[in-house]
Amino acid sequence: MVKVERFAKNPILTSKGQNGWESKAVFNGCTVFDKGIFKMLYRAISDYGISTIGITESLDGIHFKDRRQLIVGEQDFEKYGVEDPRITKLDDSYYIFYTALSTMPLTPSGIKIGLVKTRDFVKFEKHAVTPFNSKAMALFPKKIDGKIVGILTVNTDMPPSKIALVFFDNEEQIWSFDFWQNWLASYNKFVLNLARAPSDQVEVGAPPVLTDEGWLLIYAHIRNYYSANKIFGVEAVLLDLNDP
Repeated sequence: MVKVERFAKNPILTSKGQNGWESKAVFNGCTVFDKGIFKMLYRAISDYGISTIGITESLDGIHFKDRRQLIVGEQDFEKYGVEDPRITKLDDSYYIFYTALSTMPLTPSGIKIGLVKTRDFVKFEKHAVTPFNSKAMALFPKKIDGKIVGILTVNTDMPPSKIALVFFDNEEQIWSFDFWQNWLASYNKFVLNLARAPSDQVEVGAPPVLTDEGWLLIYAHIRNYYSANKIFGVEAVLLDLNDP
């Protein structure tokens, strides 16, 4: 059994009042390690309640510095905020998926997935991804049987939510409206059955991690989701290396 231990010097990142865009809160970080540097992307909230995404770097994964705002809601599909980044490096590009908010007050139809692609964190390519209610998407950091493989949470705001896999023949399908419409029509065959009761809520946590035993998927599991006595948990599952 794997044992985990809370880091004694938590938190490793806190809000900064002098930075207006992250003055209220910082949380939901996601880190990628590349060329000896840990890059952490995280959700930041301003005093006005607007969420954007920041980035910071570290040599040891504990002490982070040089924080800056990276992604803001510029387009209609994200104009009310961008939240909860999940970053994966695949080949020579970084794929950053995030929750994009397009309606206020928030409605399920206005909570979808957006994507920023970059090679150098200087030039960026941005896309709306899903045309339906969804959050918490990430790519596997390695192609499987020649396909780009993703994992996402469907119906996060119209529970019960479901965690499902998606297989792309090419990069352009990631932001193809027609592709997603076809996928949604039969997505139940790609669902990972991680909920143990109809009242459970599940959501992808971190991008899948490659291990010798399989793909390690960490996910959120909430029991009694419809009641006042919710029980929040973090769980893990191993997926087959060649057939997740």
